[in-house]
Amino acid sequence: MAPPVRWLLVLCVVTLFLGLGRSAVTDSDEAFYAESARQMVESGDWLTPHYNAVVRFEKPVLMYWLIATAYAVGGVTEAAARLPSALAGLALVLLTFAVASRWYDRPTGTLAGAIVATTFGCAVMAWQALPDLPVTAFITFATWALIRALSSDGRDAGTRPVDAPGHRRAWLLAAAVASALACLTKGPIGIVLPALVALPLACWEHRGPAGAAWRPRLPSGLTLATVAAALGVFVAVAAPWFAAMAQVHGAAYLVRFFVGENLTRFATPEFNDPRPFWFYLPILAGGLLPWTPFAALWVPGVARAIRTRAAPQLVDLRLIVWTLAPLLFYSASIGKQPRYILPLLPPVAILLARSIREHLAARAEPGCAWRLRVSAAGVVAYWLALAWLMFRGAPVLAAAGMPQPLLPATACLGAAIALCAAVVMGRLDTAPLAVVLGGAATLLALHFQVFSPPRPSPVERAAATLRAAWREGHTLGTYHAFGRNQIFYSGLPRLDLVTADQTVDFLGSAAPVIALIRQGDLAPLESRIAKPLRRLDRIDYVDTAALRIGDLLRPDPDGVRQRILIVTNR
Repeated sequence: MAPPVRWLLVLCVVTLFLGLGRSAVTDSDEAFYAESARQMVESGDWLTPHYNAVVRFEKPVLMYWLIATAYAVGGVTEAAARLPSALAGLALVLLTFAVASRWYDRPTGTLAGAIVATTFGCAVMAWQALPDLPVTAFITFATWALIRALSSDGRDAGTRPVDAPGHRRAWLLAAAVASALACLTKGPIGIVLPALVALPLACWEHRGPAGAAWRPRLPSGLTLATVAAALGVFVAVAAPWFAAMAQVHGAAYLVRFFVGENLTRFATPEFNDPRPFWFYLPILAGGLLPWTPFAALWVPGVARAIRTRAAPQLVDLRLIVWTLAPLLFYSASIGKQPRYILPLLPPVAILLARSIREHLAARAEPGCAWRLRVSAAGVVAYWLALAWLMFRGAPVLAAAGMPQPLLPATACLGAAIALCAAVVMGRLDTAPLAVVLGGAATLLALHFQVFSPPRPSPVERAAATLRAAWREGHTLGTYHAFGRNQIFYSGLPRLDLVTADQTVDFLGSAAPVIALIRQGDLAPLESRIAKPLRRLDRIDYVDTAALRIGDLLRPDPDGVRQRILIVTNR
């Protein structure tokens, strides 16, 4: 194993794997995947995902299979539920390293991989049992494989030339398998994004001599038989599960999934509130932290390209298209979610690594050294601002039960001092390493002292009370409290109470019921319920996952504390 790969593995252990099971399953989409996979193992039904005794048609099956397999091997734990995401994060880091090493050089690949491993967006997604990192890894490999399969550039050759039929066949089949797995993870986006990137690039690379009319043709060495074989492999991998679901649940399932869960989600506000076209720009900037300030290094090159109207080099053009095509695609959608643009992370990381390496090589030139110092100063400013925010919010973290609430502020301050010392002492060549180490330390501190409250967690305490009070014939309802994750810990099905009137009817019913409800929500409803309610438990806690910047700037532990009541009408 090459030394850069060993170092990237160690880095990923720190940023992606340490403390993977430290926090409880969150009351978010993570609960759907963790619990549905648990039910899959317990029921033995590995075809249809279920949650809360209801079929889950929203997403395909592969992520459930991955988590269920981890459960079957290592038991039903939070770490097992998140292991597929962490492994996908590792795969994404190594893929980024491989692409950048082949298209540029190994030092650029090492830095690009380290950037992915220490970005906020990648690490936070690796700590959650969600399909976004796995589908990003599959899409990234599919995109790279499709580019290599259609390439005219010698850098993409392996043991055979790029126009050798065997080379094109191998990489096109690899792209088909990866796209199929991506479709089984999250739907048609697994084939749409690689095609949006690779096909326009192939048209550009095989456009013919200047001035000649362009006409579509297959790259040399690529045959229709190879294309047909790739399509056959894609269908053979992706189609069987969808066909089985249609057979069991009817053809209407296919319409609901491909139209309702994909086209409707993309083109209408039914699932997500409308957001502006530029929504993903600040999301991308935030997800790239602490590396975002180094994007300033791109400014001279962009300005020069605009002024001279010069086309970028082929590899640079590939990365630009790889970044812009998904960005524009998702920006055009109505239903936007921050984690949708994770596939932009590898190409942007490679572009950043390339710019940093180029500026370091030319740092004897005043302009390059100055831009590096300005970018490093931006990282220092980010860490100082985060340190101040964490210091201000330390009372809130202490109220959440964090044993070392000042650790995040200390880690950020230490990272800022280390990077500042490297720049002041004229050691610009050590600045990237300082950012890598500082980013890893910051992520570790945030993971252990912000995003991972002490155990047993509030939802685990609620589950213990529910199990002790549960009797045959009871019905459990949740109203704005532990709506999703409690079933993972209690094993009890729930009724989701949506409105106040529905909650009043539920609590006032003649049948025995138990409800999870916020104290502030229950107070105005009790006067409308004829029969008095009995309190089984009150759980006070601070939900650090729901904290906002204002909560940390103006810390009020009592103000952010949530009080959940467990009540029954018996």
